[in-house]
Amino acid sequence: MELKNYLEVVVGNAVERVLSDRNDLCKCEKCRMDITAIVLNRLPARYVVTNKGLIMTKMKEAEAQFYADILREVVIAIETVKNNQRH
Repeated sequence: MELKNYLEVVVGNAVERVLSDRNDLCKCEKCRMDITAIVLNRLPARYVVTNKGLIMTKMKEAEAQFYADILREVVIAIETVKNNQRH
């Protein structure tokens, strides 16, 4: 068995989706990772070990508020990184 923070997958996908619609910022790997790290640090982790845990977490993901919270944090993180690039 493997311990996994399922939010890493969900946030990574959300970051990619939002960045694909933006043309006003750097999209290099370093900036993408900074954005992802900021979001993951601001949201509660969703660790899963078993398939049942994964299913329950995916059910939570289907809730509109869950995804809205993630998108809000992605937008905040993008603006933070955009205004404070480390390269």
